[in-house]
Amino acid sequence: GTAGYVSVFVAQNFGAGDERKIGASVWQGFYIVGPSLLMVILGFVYVEPIFRFIGHDRAIQLIEVEYTRVLILSAPIMIISACLTGFFSGIGRTPVIMWSTLLVTLLNVILDYVLIFGNWGLPAMGVSGAAWATFISLSVGITVQLLIFFSEKYRRRFATHCHWRLDVSLFNRLLRFGLPLGVQAQVSGLAATIFVLLIGRIGVAELTAHSIATNIFMLAVMPVGGLTIAVSVLVGQRLGASDPEGAERVTYSAMHLAAVVFTVAGLMLVVKPDWFIALFSQGMSASTYAATVPLVHYLLRMLAVICLFRAVSGMISGALTGAGDTRFIAGVGIAVSWLVLVLPTVLINYFWGGHLLWSWGFFLLNGFLMCIVCWWRFKTARWKSIRVAV
Repeated sequence: GTAGYVSVFVAQNFGAGDERKIGASVWQGFYIVGPSLLMVILGFVYVEPIFRFIGHDRAIQLIEVEYTRVLILSAPIMIISACLTGFFSGIGRTPVIMWSTLLVTLLNVILDYVLIFGNWGLPAMGVSGAAWATFISLSVGITVQLLIFFSEKYRRRFATHCHWRLDVSLFNRLLRFGLPLGVQAQVSGLAATIFVLLIGRIGVAELTAHSIATNIFMLAVMPVGGLTIAVSVLVGQRLGASDPEGAERVTYSAMHLAAVVFTVAGLMLVVKPDWFIALFSQGMSASTYAATVPLVHYLLRMLAVICLFRAVSGMISGALTGAGDTRFIAGVGIAVSWLVLVLPTVLINYFWGGHLLWSWGFFLLNGFLMCIVCWWRFKTARWKSIRVAV
């Protein structure tokens, strides 16, 4: 989360015409890998007692530990990738991100086929094969991005090879604006994880329904997730060029486009839910299907409403992030995710026996409150006077 904020530094310098400062901004993001290694080591060492404490079925615990131990090694690669993605998006070279991501995805699919099931003469590795497939494909993707980053064109224009030394002042500015988002990503991600774990305590059918619905939700929001990044970059470029009115126009345009996309997606979730569910229900036994799929139908109807909230809050949070109003975004995101999502779900689980739809009701309320608060903050226009790059 912190490393990804390189995109705003790059965008504002790009908008201001200070292109020689861009390479230095990306390098400061690379240095975040150092502190991240502590989290990697702690996660690797303590992953087994963590999952034992959570208390899922023993068979599930073994799979969780096996998968996580391998996947957590990808954290430093993801941080470097976040910096490079921020660089390419900040200068408007998003096709590089698209093609490298497609490469990673296709390679991941091929390696999943080979490593999980033991095809092409290799032994079947099961869930650890899936984790290794992700690790290898991410490593290939980051290699391609680094080769482009250090190519002659970018070295000449943005000095990507020169300013590799640690710049304490610039690094501190990256932490000042980016760390709140990094903390939010960590703490809100923990809240989302606890929410899933609490759902898992209700029952296997509920956990399966939740997993299917959230995966469908991810498919629906991915395009607008890209729009959020685009808004952040474009707002950063406009503010870097001292054009706050242009930044506001960009945000409203993105909101209109996101509303159209999410309205269509929400209607599809309500009208044709089985189109999406069929992706996940292949091979289910009749009893599992009967226990799970009716729950998924209810959850998809709730998701259709959440989509509309996300259309507004996602675009506005992207705009505020591009402006540098990160402490507000982080504070609200953390408060809402824990007080409105996790706390009620804990009470439902431990005092009322657990109920999937009630828990998801607070998931819906979480999205609604984020939408309202982000809209209010955007209308105050305080964000127009903030500058990240100097």
